[in-house]
Amino acid sequence: MARWNDQESASSGLFLLGALAGALVGAGVALLMAPKTGAETRRQINSGLNTARNEAARRYRDLADKASQQIDKASQKLGYEDRTSSAADRINNGTASMGDSFTTTPGSSGYQS
Repeated sequence: MARWNDQESASSGLFLLGALAGALVGAGVALLMAPKTGAETRRQINSGLNTARNEAARRYRDLADKASQQIDKASQKLGYEDRTSSAADRINNGTASMGDSFTTTPGSSGYQS
């Protein structure tokens, strides 16, 4: 009985691998046969990725704002002072007090744009 299950799971894995390979080949053929030039296709893909990235960033900001509001409400109910915005302000303005090692000088992060 166990041997049958091993064979069944192996054949399912091979089927999924074949389906993935077929999808990749199909996508490649579709790009090659497309009536647009490569530059137009890359521009369209880039535009779609930028739109998705901007939408994800907007949703993240909205979620972060809602979470911050909920934290502020809970803090007020418990009688705590508002520490979340002051910590965020210190970090955003480059005045973090954690050993004074935090800076917001362009190029200081090690990444170059």
